[in-house]
Amino acid sequence: MERKLYILAFILFIFSCKKDREIYRDASDVKLQFVKTKANGADIVQEENIYNESGSIKTRISYKDFTAGLVFSKTTYTYEKDKLIQIDEQVDFSSSSFGSNYQYSRSAFEYSGNRIIQRNHYLKTGDDYELRSFTVFSYDDLGHPVKQTRYSADGALFGYTIFTYEGNNVVLSEEYYRNRFNPDPVLSFKHSYRYDNKRNPYRKVYHGIENIPFSVNENNIIETASVNYNNDPSSAQGVNSTSTTTYVYNSWGYPSLMNENGNEFILEYK
Repeated sequence: MERKLYILAFILFIFSCKKDREIYRDASDVKLQFVKTKANGADIVQEENIYNESGSIKTRISYKDFTAGLVFSKTTYTYEKDKLIQIDEQVDFSSSSFGSNYQYSRSAFEYSGNRIIQRNHYLKTGDDYELRSFTVFSYDDLGHPVKQTRYSADGALFGYTIFTYEGNNVVLSEEYYRNRFNPDPVLSFKHSYRYDNKRNPYRKVYHGIENIPFSVNENNIIETASVNYNNDPSSAQGVNSTSTTTYVYNSWGYPSLMNENGNEFILEYK
């Protein structure tokens, strides 16, 4: 009888270990590869992410028609000793479903130590790339990017964005100021965020200074509350709006299904 109880306990222990492994799978090397939507009963690829041998994002592609190979936008990253030095982008500005008319741009980065302090943005004209604008980055004591200040090529101030954080890598709010008709930039929009407690795959899809808050948050946004402060006659000043996102998660703790204001996306990993 004691032997049977021992065997039963051993079997329960084995199954418990398996269950734990399924729940707490190692997610250190997991990366988002495809984002898909459903159309006519099929899963259609909308976005594809390609990574280099070091695990950093190498190419990000958004498709107009994946099956036909029609690309809407493509972003390519260049590194030097694992340090990002350049981003090249192409975006289709045509309205055609069968062809493309790309505009090409490039970003070059300046560093202080290991932190990017300036992003220089170039637009391709003919065979040359011309400087069109640049962005200066500021950080807090924990290394969070807290301010992005935008300038034209001749140094005129366009505006800036301020990010506030709570805890470790959670952006609470984003305030966008732009230079309109006033001597100083004025608040135009504010976004406030709420999160789940699961893993955010987009930290590996974007570099830390790109597409904040998605590039820095450890968790996923479940609600965005926005306020429009524009004083244009055509805009509704002070109007509040809220958007919500729900998720289904896989065993790594990453979203496998995302519903954003009624639009459903499938997230696949490698």
